[in-house]
Amino acid sequence: MSRYRTTFNPATGEHIQYVVTGLESKGAVVRYRWTSDPEGSIVPHTHPGSAEIFTILQGEATFIVDGEKILLTPGQSAVVPAGIVHSEANVSGRLVRGIVELTPASRTAELHDALAGISSDLPHTASGAPKSPWQLGATFWAFRNDIRATSPPIWLQNILLPVLAVGARALGVSPTRSEWDSRLEPEDPAVELLFDERQFAVALQQAGYDFDIRHPRPLLISGSDGSATNTV
Repeated sequence: MSRYRTTFNPATGEHIQYVVTGLESKGAVVRYRWTSDPEGSIVPHTHPGSAEIFTILQGEATFIVDGEKILLTPGQSAVVPAGIVHSEANVSGRLVRGIVELTPASRTAELHDALAGISSDLPHTASGAPKSPWQLGATFWAFRNDIRATSPPIWLQNILLPVLAVGARALGVSPTRSEWDSRLEPEDPAVELLFDERQFAVALQQAGYDFDIRHPRPLLISGSDGSATNTV
């Protein structure tokens, strides 16, 4: 199994450490430890080709999924089908810890590494988008099948982003950078876990995790326990 360092996106307040990516699951799933800092937020967006499952282990997270407000507490999950607009905010004033997975994996790991890198190393907007139009075109057009912001409208993105992407290639601007890759080399020393999920075994079981989260098999939440799962 590959190992991954924790990345931080200062624009969204997210810390992410992968436990399974498409490399280990043969494209089936990407799964990661996730924390959201107090006042952290993720703007409305969609994942065109992947369903997403948020499982809360500690704290409270507020989601807007297809216009519906959902408050998740420990042991609860929200299933967001592919293509559905959703956003997240941590308004509780406390750190939120959770497990997130997307299936199929698509290029989610590379995308999140790029977004964290942009927000850490490059001039960016409050939502984390690069201020450089060339970086914007390069990154968001390359990952258009993995994520779509809802603003500007998709039809306008389909006009502007490919033009900017062509300009980016001419200028040598890449969608991502090698130094943003969170995968560790075999010779790299051990890294600290973002958190040890075994401390939240009860919440994981309530949400449907009946196996080690490092197992590459995608989680299937049946929704049979309404108190533990919100299927949207």
